[in-house]
Amino acid sequence: MAVLPAIAKFPRLPWWPGWPRRQVAALAGARRPRLWHIPPKRVVAWSAISAAPMTVVILVGAYLSYNLHTEIAIGRERIEQTHQVLETLNQLFISLQDAETGQRGFIITGQDGYLAPYVEAVTALAPTLARLRDLTAESTTQSIRIARLETLVDAKLAELGRTIVLRRASGFRTAASDVASGTGKELMDDVRREVALVGTAERTLLRARQAVAQEREREVIRVGLLIALVSVATRVGLAMLLVRLRKRRAAANLRAALAAAKQMGKS
Repeated sequence: MAVLPAIAKFPRLPWWPGWPRRQVAALAGARRPRLWHIPPKRVVAWSAISAAPMTVVILVGAYLSYNLHTEIAIGRERIEQTHQVLETLNQLFISLQDAETGQRGFIITGQDGYLAPYVEAVTALAPTLARLRDLTAESTTQSIRIARLETLVDAKLAELGRTIVLRRASGFRTAASDVASGTGKELMDDVRREVALVGTAERTLLRARQAVAQEREREVIRVGLLIALVSVATRVGLAMLLVRLRKRRAAANLRAALAAAKQMGKS
């Protein structure tokens, strides 16, 4: 038992990881060293080194997550923009139909009250076309189609206005004869075809944008799972490494303590 007090009183035995000295001191009846004092520099260094991989994982995860969420937000804005194009396009065609309805009612009856839908439609068509131009400004193809559609709408409104003037000036027969010529119908058919082309292109674009948005959302889930797995693996790996290093250090401390105790016993 003479070796145990010698080990417990060994002044140069480092406390970290400390268990050899504490256990031997306890067996010898010596007082345990206090554990609240400042740890040595190597402990601080290892703590910083062990925190570095987790910091990298967190930063990379935050960067990827931010980029993906930004792309998702942009994608949702574009999807909403496509919905607005389709809605505005529908409003345009409905307004043009209302204008035609008002024109026909006035030609048949000659009463100005039937022109109310026509007047409202003419007032609404200009801002509707302007909104369509703004919403499709990023697409050259759609901008060309909207310009062509605007030309057709202007021609149709001119035809409607001309027949209304004819009804006022020359009566029902002259205005009805002009309507029966088919010019207005051809213009309306051209407008309908152009609206269909713009709508088809926007619906195709909408499906593509929705597919991209869904893929980005799936990527967010995959990135989150990957970060979680890497985080767990990093923590487990660091824990195993620290345990191994502590065991090696403890074994080295114990060997040094035993060697020192034997040396003191001989002396």
